[in-house]
Amino acid sequence: MSESKPIIIALVIAGLGIVGYLAYTFMQDDPKSTVVSTPIEIPVSEPVETPPPIPEPEVEVVEEVEMTEPAPEVVEKPAFILPRLDDSDGLIRDGVVTLTRHEGINYWVRPSELVRKFVVLVDNAANGGIAREAASMLGPDQPFVAKQLSEKVSLMDDVSYARYNQVTDVFVSLDSRRAAEFYELLEPLFQEAYDELGYPDKKFNTALFAAIGRLLETPVIEGPVRLVRPVVMYEYEDPRLESLAGAQKQMLRMGPRNTKLIQAKLSELAIELRSILAN
Repeated sequence: MSESKPIIIALVIAGLGIVGYLAYTFMQDDPKSTVVSTPIEIPVSEPVETPPPIPEPEVEVVEEVEMTEPAPEVVEKPAFILPRLDDSDGLIRDGVVTLTRHEGINYWVRPSELVRKFVVLVDNAANGGIAREAASMLGPDQPFVAKQLSEKVSLMDDVSYARYNQVTDVFVSLDSRRAAEFYELLEPLFQEAYDELGYPDKKFNTALFAAIGRLLETPVIEGPVRLVRPVVMYEYEDPRLESLAGAQKQMLRMGPRNTKLIQAKLSELAIELRSILAN
């Protein structure tokens, strides 16, 4: 079987060659097999009209406007009209009682002519004196008390100091800022009353700060204060204390506790007044 295999392969190859030859000859000689190329006409389609382009809608360009909130309407407050000096007590009472919750303030505003009394009190203090009539509403009801050490020398009694605790407590309870604002509102009335005293060319504010400054210069005496009584009235044995201005000696009679409290409040008020009046 293996020997005849090459022969079979050779026969197959030869047969394929013969068949290929016959097929080639047949294709060349048969007229029916002639292929004629005839051009084929491709119909041309009629041109289709292209519809005009649809115009794009016009886009309206809106200019951006920055939105700002309308400015708040400024409502001008009506100018405050001060009453006449002669008719100002009602305004003073209504205003002063709002500066503190201490009920003792009601006693301070009972008198009449409040603006004039205050101006006289300040004017005297600025000049070193004390206006006893104007200050009567602030004076204590209890009498002055001194402890006698010898025939000539006495000591200031602490009981006498306590007589001024009430007026001191009322004074230090005042709202300093609001008090300064109230003073600014009433400033024309104070100036008018000051003009009546014979100072038409001077500012009452100057006298006010001078009075505050003088009281702040009063020394605070912590120890016992020795007194002498040459005639009727007591005097300070220490000549330096006796040489102080009347307003300062009155501060000494109020005692160290009240003097320190009042001076601290005066300093606070002076700061607020300068702040407000400077604007």
